[in-house]
Amino acid sequence: MINRREFIQYAAAAGAAVALPAVSSTGSAQEYKTRPHKAIIGPVPTQEQMEQRLAWGVEGMEIRGSITLEEAEQTRKLADKVGFRVHSLMGGGSKERLEVASILGCDGVLIVPGRVSKVPMPQPWEYKIQFDEKTNELLSVVDGDNEPYKEYIAAHNEQMQHSRQFLESLLPSAEKYNVRLCVENVWNNMWVKPEFAANFIRSFNSPFVKAYYDVGNHVKYSNPLDWFDVLGKDIYKIHLKDFKLNENGQGGRFVMIMEGSVDWKALRGKLEDIGYNGWMTVELDGGTLTIEEQARRMNLILEGKPLEK
Repeated sequence: MINRREFIQYAAAAGAAVALPAVSSTGSAQEYKTRPHKAIIGPVPTQEQMEQRLAWGVEGMEIRGSITLEEAEQTRKLADKVGFRVHSLMGGGSKERLEVASILGCDGVLIVPGRVSKVPMPQPWEYKIQFDEKTNELLSVVDGDNEPYKEYIAAHNEQMQHSRQFLESLLPSAEKYNVRLCVENVWNNMWVKPEFAANFIRSFNSPFVKAYYDVGNHVKYSNPLDWFDVLGKDIYKIHLKDFKLNENGQGGRFVMIMEGSVDWKALRGKLEDIGYNGWMTVELDGGTLTIEEQARRMNLILEGKPLEK
């Protein structure tokens, strides 16, 4: 375990690294006004783990897995003591989890409100969504004949209604505990285009229903940067993942962050455009990076710099 003096020195150095301006390929400095916070995902941390992560420049985390009210209270005390932050809770879709999130100090929870599967549906690159802006119901999913996808359209609309009722049932608790319900698309085959997702989120007309935007999850459908333009300030939290498209631009696989098809320099510009100062949390797929390396790559993204292994 690092001693307190070392911890303060490391934390100060990490903080300074975040504040560095980006340097363009021409050598000129680009100063970003926004300062998103860096986080990772994991189980309930110990004080030692919190301190070590702070030393690497990781300011907080999103907790996955079960956690009792008593554990939440103890974790919050330790986090406040060392200056760490638990900003989100995975699987926040219950009144009990919202209470736990509040005790932890979370301002939002991740929720996947519905899923459609086991019916014929378009390939990711084939989607051409048309929907009713008043009801958010799907009208068509591809250009031309939609008969092959009528089961998908019906199942999607049914799940959408269930999702609405589910989120509405949680809203009183979300307001009570001051915790946002952050809806994420996790390849659940719903709301696969930004305009469609934005219409659903805004239909609640509530500051407690927002988007948890996962960058990597949307690469196979379209340019993930488009979501920033459409959702804007309705993006409350961000997951950082990367996805490498096949050479034909159709399909692919998850890879380590900054090793896929996402234009991270352009993404940093989008964060600036929407004035994003919230949390960005690395979520790994397809391999493993140390927490120290995750922090390094998040710094590179925030500085607008490329990955140099």
